[in-house]
Amino acid sequence: MHITTLQSKQTYQVYVAAGTLLHLSLGQIAIQTAPSGIDAYVYSTQISLPEGCVYTVERSGWIQIHAQQRSEILMQLPEPNIAVRFWRILRAIAIRRIPNSTGRRRLN
Repeated sequence: MHITTLQSKQTYQVYVAAGTLLHLSLGQIAIQTAPSGIDAYVYSTQISLPEGCVYTVERSGWIQIHAQQRSEILMQLPEPNIAVRFWRILRAIAIRRIPNSTGRRRLN
């Protein structure tokens, strides 16, 4: 989780993953999303959120958040899917099995 505070009229651009939750605990914001297939140069869809609302990001990509007044936004990342969790566990096991050779060796 990450809390972002924006002052009035401030804009914040961030890359988010699909399923990210934006909790607006204070203030009022407008979220602009880029259409699919276009980079972060063109934003088309605008969603206004009043205080207390939660917005779920539909797909991964860049979004712009415009604060219409002082706002606090809590960003909650989605839970990783089963494949991501499997590879994280496998990597952790592999790292534990690598011997730690910190001892000095003497050359003759």
